[in-house]
Amino acid sequence: MTVNADLLAKSRIFAALSPRTQRSIAEEARLVEFSEHVDLYHQGDPPAPLFILQTGRVKLYRQSKENCQILALPIPGDCLGAESLPTGAASPYSATTLTPTLAVTLSPEILQVLMDEHPDFQEMFLRLITERLKQFVTLVHDLAFRDVTSRLATVLLARADTEGQAVEGGILFERLLSQQEFADMVGTAREVVYRTFKRLEDDGLISLSRYNILIRDPAALRAISQQETR
Repeated sequence: MTVNADLLAKSRIFAALSPRTQRSIAEEARLVEFSEHVDLYHQGDPPAPLFILQTGRVKLYRQSKENCQILALPIPGDCLGAESLPTGAASPYSATTLTPTLAVTLSPEILQVLMDEHPDFQEMFLRLITERLKQFVTLVHDLAFRDVTSRLATVLLARADTEGQAVEGGILFERLLSQQEFADMVGTAREVVYRTFKRLEDDGLISLSRYNILIRDPAALRAISQQETR
């Protein structure tokens, strides 16, 4: 599907670009639907397209033999892919849809043309890469200096901040991930995540159901998330 320039003008990513740049993007971008559990690209592939999520959820992850580390869970409005385009290096991570997803896509070839012809687009693209790098640096810090309970609390609070709804008794958001995927996100074994969830639940900080997570005491959970072990 083609992309309407009005859609780009409303996007927080493209809103600051000039109308001329927005029109150039709209002429080349495509709106693509993906089913759940579809691989958008793989770690080690040539530079990937740029995806701007409109609806749905995606996980970004690195794989090493049997081990997996989930790096991020972009939300609608976020971008992913194309980080390796400026150097021509292989894609540093894989991306897979968790739910049915709608995304605006720009191929690597089109991205290069847009950067060459539109300085404001180049500035925006470099800013996106910088934001993703900061996110990964924070992840490295957490894996190195925080224990599993602190890391899990950080993940839960981040999702509550971006996706949560205030309800009676706390902040509610969709569970979305399996127990194993939560383990992959905080860098530990599934059994450890299970015990950590149970301890947080027994302490009255969270409640779990099959489909949702309720944070009952955000302040206490935030205090745990800020603890460092080294």
